[in-house]
Amino acid sequence: MKFKTLVIVLLILALAIPSASFARERKYKHEGELTIWQNELSGSLNLSNAGYNLRTNFKGDGNFSKETTAGLGWVYNIGKLSDVYIHYNKIENSGRLRAVGTGAVAFNGINYTVVGGVATIDMNLKMDIFDILGAREITRGENGHIDFVYGLKIMKCSFNAVDAANAANTANYDITLPIPNFGVRGVYHMSKDWDAYGQFSGFSLNRSGKSGTLKYLDFGVEYKIKKQTSQNVDWSVALGYKDEYIKGTDGNNNIVIEHKGPQFKIIGRF
Repeated sequence: MKFKTLVIVLLILALAIPSASFARERKYKHEGELTIWQNELSGSLNLSNAGYNLRTNFKGDGNFSKETTAGLGWVYNIGKLSDVYIHYNKIENSGRLRAVGTGAVAFNGINYTVVGGVATIDMNLKMDIFDILGAREITRGENGHIDFVYGLKIMKCSFNAVDAANAANTANYDITLPIPNFGVRGVYHMSKDWDAYGQFSGFSLNRSGKSGTLKYLDFGVEYKIKKQTSQNVDWSVALGYKDEYIKGTDGNNNIVIEHKGPQFKIIGRF
């Protein structure tokens, strides 16, 4: 409900404010970015569909280490007030989990060895994450601007679970979570070369026994390191923090995955 209320308010603002009043003095036609994200995995699995009987927590019951992943993004300006943003990031986490169930511990039809009521499972989680976002400026002042962002985040998740006591017991579970993504982003010009930026967005969707909730936070500072090179590109670097939370429900299978940690960006605008 909170996300839906936010979307309604922002849509009203985006439609109500005269666009010509907030035209930016200058916008780049293209903006490319390389992101380096050191993230930590947390969340849980609570699976009880047919063939599943497993409960575990990635952080409390697992030993997953921090991972550093690279991503690529591109912004294309489509007008004085609007642009389109696409981004791709791949995350892979591997670790050992302690899982429990009601009697047997099962994952996609495979029963795992239980000792003392606990199954030990080597888990590999792979995620392909696609962002497709539009943005429209809703207000602007001398020191910055705020945009309304809207679009879709698509997460393709693949779980591979191997019984630590018997490698022959292995199973996979794949799920794709396309979730609408709405929110706000803004930039504040602290000085000639320093900007502060931030984005908060997300959504909650429930349909036909399947649901998904997304919460996304990205903020930090950006420094302009080079202006108008011989290739006519402006270069910047940014350092910040990113938190991506996803909750998915498929019948009686409930999955919570959260990645968060510091992020570094190299940005070129032309």
